[in-house]
Amino acid sequence: LRNLAVICLLGLLLPGFAGAGKYRQAAYVTNLYFANQITTEADSVQPDQVFNQLKAGDPGVSAFIVLNLLMDKGEHRFEVDILDKEGTLFDKLKFDSVLANQDDWRYTATGQFGGELPEGGIFFKIYDSHNAGAKEVIGTVRLMTAQW
Repeated sequence: LRNLAVICLLGLLLPGFAGAGKYRQAAYVTNLYFANQITTEADSVQPDQVFNQLKAGDPGVSAFIVLNLLMDKGEHRFEVDILDKEGTLFDKLKFDSVLANQDDWRYTATGQFGGELPEGGIFFKIYDSHNAGAKEVIGTVRLMTAQW
C-alpha cells in the first residue's frame, strides 16, 4: 500500500517536471535596467542613475541598457532589437560573442542607445544564439518614452 502511495505521488509530480521544459533556454535575463552612465568596478557594472522613462523626440538623449545574464556552457551571441510602439525596428545592439566555460555562467552585457526616440514607449527584444544555432528570443522589455 505504501508503494502505491509513492507511485501516485510521483505520478502527480511528473507533469510539473515535464512542463518545466517549455521554459528551457540556453540563456536567461536575470536582471535588466537602464542607466545614464555606467562604470566598471571590480568586474561589476555600477550605474550613475537608474530610470524607467526617457524623453521622446530629443536628439541628445543617450542611455545604457544593462543586461545581467545566466548562460549554459558554450558560445553565446546576444542581440537586442529596439522597436517603436508599432513594433517597427529602428535600432539594434549587437554584442561580441561570449564563451561560457560552464553552465550557470554569469555575464553582464551593456549597450548604449539614444537619439530622437519615438513617443509612446520603446521595446527591447533580446536574442541569444547558442553555439551558432538559431536566434532565440530570451526576453522583451518596454521603456516608457514621453515628451515633457
